[in-house]
Amino acid sequence: MLSVRVSAFNENGLGEPEQDANSALTELDKGLRSGKVGEQCEAIVRFPKLFEKYPFPILINASLLKLAEVFRMGNNFLRLCVLRVCQQSEKHLDKISSVDEFVRRIYSVIHSNDPIARAVTLRTFGAVAAIIPERQQVHHSIRSSLDSHDNVEVQAAIYAAIQFAAQSKTFAVSMCNKVSDMIQGQSTPASMKLQLIPILQYMHHDTNTAAMVRTLCIDLLPSYPAKDFVLVTLNTLTQLATATLVDVPSQVNLLLQYLRKDLGSEVKSRCLQFLYQFAKPGAHLWPPGATNNIIDFTLHTHQARLLTLALGVIQVLTESPRMCHDYRDSNSKLRELCMKHCYSSQPTVAVQAIQILTQLLCYCYKEKLETERADEVISALETLILLLTFSNDKHPKQLKLALKCAVRLCEARREYCETFVELLGTRLDNIHNDCTIVICETLGAIGGLKPDTLLSLLASILNLLRALSEIDQPTEQQTRIKIMLCTLVFQSMSDYTWNEETESAIFCVIENNNLWANYCIARAAVRYGHHKIANTIFNQLTEQVSSEHFHFWLVCLKEMSEAESFLLTSDDSLVNRLERAIIHYNKAIAALKAASTPSHNLQFQAEYMRIRTEFLQSLIQLIYTCNTLCIVPPPAIAATIVQNTRDEYQRHGYITNQLRKCVKEFKNCGDLYWKLYQTAFDADPATLENMQILQQMCVLVEQSVESICVNGSKIRDDPIEFGSRETRLESQQLTKACCNALTVAHALDDGSSMTTITHRHIELLKKICEVLSNASLPIPRYFFQVLQCTSVKLAISPQPRVMGEFISVQANSQLAVKVEGVIQHGMKPGLFRKIEEVIVTVTSQIQNNSKSKDLDKNLEQVAVLTQSVTPHKDFFTAQFLLAFPKGGQYLLAVEASVVDEENNTWKTGPRSTLTVKVPEEAKLTPISVPGMASNANVILMPEDNLFLRPHQKKP
Repeated sequence: MLSVRVSAFNENGLGEPEQDANSALTELDKGLRSGKVGEQCEAIVRFPKLFEKYPFPILINASLLKLAEVFRMGNNFLRLCVLRVCQQSEKHLDKISSVDEFVRRIYSVIHSNDPIARAVTLRTFGAVAAIIPERQQVHHSIRSSLDSHDNVEVQAAIYAAIQFAAQSKTFAVSMCNKVSDMIQGQSTPASMKLQLIPILQYMHHDTNTAAMVRTLCIDLLPSYPAKDFVLVTLNTLTQLATATLVDVPSQVNLLLQYLRKDLGSEVKSRCLQFLYQFAKPGAHLWPPGATNNIIDFTLHTHQARLLTLALGVIQVLTESPRMCHDYRDSNSKLRELCMKHCYSSQPTVAVQAIQILTQLLCYCYKEKLETERADEVISALETLILLLTFSNDKHPKQLKLALKCAVRLCEARREYCETFVELLGTRLDNIHNDCTIVICETLGAIGGLKPDTLLSLLASILNLLRALSEIDQPTEQQTRIKIMLCTLVFQSMSDYTWNEETESAIFCVIENNNLWANYCIARAAVRYGHHKIANTIFNQLTEQVSSEHFHFWLVCLKEMSEAESFLLTSDDSLVNRLERAIIHYNKAIAALKAASTPSHNLQFQAEYMRIRTEFLQSLIQLIYTCNTLCIVPPPAIAATIVQNTRDEYQRHGYITNQLRKCVKEFKNCGDLYWKLYQTAFDADPATLENMQILQQMCVLVEQSVESICVNGSKIRDDPIEFGSRETRLESQQLTKACCNALTVAHALDDGSSMTTITHRHIELLKKICEVLSNASLPIPRYFFQVLQCTSVKLAISPQPRVMGEFISVQANSQLAVKVEGVIQHGMKPGLFRKIEEVIVTVTSQIQNNSKSKDLDKNLEQVAVLTQSVTPHKDFFTAQFLLAFPKGGQYLLAVEASVVDEENNTWKTGPRSTLTVKVPEEAKLTPISVPGMASNANVILMPEDNLFLRPHQKKP
């Protein structure tokens, strides 16, 4: 047994219940108040985690004020811990509302006699410089500490000066002369000058200061020729030019000048790194002739490191269209350089040369320019790939880069697919090779670009699978190879009928495989529409999991794949196949509900299958409706109905209305797919494409049915985009089926001037249903894997004192609602799209009251307020002022939507509700009092208890 120290602070790592923000802060506050330094330190270091979990201003403000008090009263070690918290919580600092109080508590330590305490204080101010950039007292303290005799305090002052110069123009301008004098002064040690020079890189707030600083640094270069001074000064000049962009050409020339000088390789390496930094914005910022100079330097250099760095600079420059356009000619100096090094014995150099040549070729193909000697580039790339795969020295990174170049060329020119597939197929014979997985991934990427590309390798892949299935205890790498090879088989068999040999090879792999690998194989099968294979695998896995939720998840997948496999069979009628598929889909939805947990609600999966079931149900309803043409004749009064409604289609009676109901059902399915599309902010592009095709499929059937039962309706080509662009391999079967159905649908327009529903129309509609039903449905990747995870968390104030109760608001008053939100990311933030804006919507609706039916209906309308906010460091806030026109109980709904960088709106949620109760105004009841004039009334309040006495005479 390992001795585990149980902490006094809840980490939720040992099964404790989840804490709310107030409880966690209270627990940490107890640690801060402890008399033991160790417990205080343990409490302090847990604050960054608390900020990440509950990043709301009220908590962060209270926490940092407590830490500032500890900083003021504690020892230097506690102050150092507080400094680390401030440095780790940089993105939350701007949420401090009591900045003055926070600064006051920290600043009180600056007057300490202890130079260490003053140094920690200066570093703390440097860490929070973003929220106090213009505090003059802090500026004065930094300037004073630069003249200190204590080295620790001076270094802290330099650190603080760098941070404040980056934030404050006032401080940067005021410090410019002082830093300049200290650098040029003879009394300043050389080591301190090296620390002071980087401050100058932030003196870019106005052109005059930036020009003066640049002149100073350039004058320093000949005065201090030592290597350390040259490197620091060049770095400062580079960062200054990057910020201003005006001095980029002159700085590039300066760096090229130092490249040509006979200095040490370290200076040249750093110059190339600085040039790489300037290459990222684009070659258009470089001065004329600079690119030729860097190419000349690369041609004549012989040091491997310098050559690699120089090729890296050129590679980034070629990402700019201007560079590619200037050197696209086959006899250009750049092509000569790359052809010289693409057969280099150093793999890194050869790969860089190939990457540059690939970029040039892809640019020419994209712009449809003439390309010469392209075969030489392809030959060089093939040679490099073979050398890297046959080499005993492993170069996995270089091999991946070379294979990426092959994929890029295949994307630019599809005729290269067969060339590289044939090449890579020769390297699949060795199952013990470490390169096999990367080669399989490349074959999968190329196979997804062009159908039938992998068919030539199918026999080799099957032989390799049989060889792998005979290994008793395969390694983890061999198991991955089996999964990848099965995926290649699924790609090859896309839109083809399986034969017994291919099926047996897959089943042999499954028999001698671990359960997770079999699940991955089945998942790949449904992604490419091979539901029969997947159904067999899922059926074997359902009883071999330890969790009930996993069991029902596998049952759901089994029922779903079985439903789709029924649709693809041809030994039964279409109606029976649809009915059986709907039954299995309903079983799958029921199993998915049992598989859901609060942390994994599987909402997308459930909605995706529900809409698919609705679509199949609409198809079978359409077939039933078509069959009624022969068995349900028009009513006797059909002519009268036509005359009254002026609708010629009513002449057919029952079938017309049923067909129009079918139109509404398919329109509803299309709308559901669009709503689901809007919620899938984190979905990969292939998933979004899948939902687009399914939505357009609903639109196609809707328009087809509408064209024969609604006056003036035709098949419109505008919203239907089948075949207008190249789709991914997994979606091509759906697209092909939709194109075939569209061809059938266009036949409905023949004789469209006639308002008659004929048997030919009915047969064509049935044909459309059959074509769409026979299309294999690829289950998108987002159904199984979420590569990008983004969530929005809201905190709404005010909140009721007791959860579930209402908020009381006085009559004739308004309620201020504050919505604070945090955007939380997964492992790969912004992989597919990023959040640019958040739209917060507050809806106020009065609850129906049966006693107040006679109230003004205008007051019953729903009030909707919307505000768009831009997140700052993943935090946003919005405020609303709500008015309640009458008494009663209101339901407030607060919902968030996000807008990506392309200005697309996504209904991601979340949605929160509050109940507000407004007391109704007391009604005034007029009554007559005996003895008073007939027109005089006494106003009695309902709650008054008055006894009316008869009229009495005066005594």
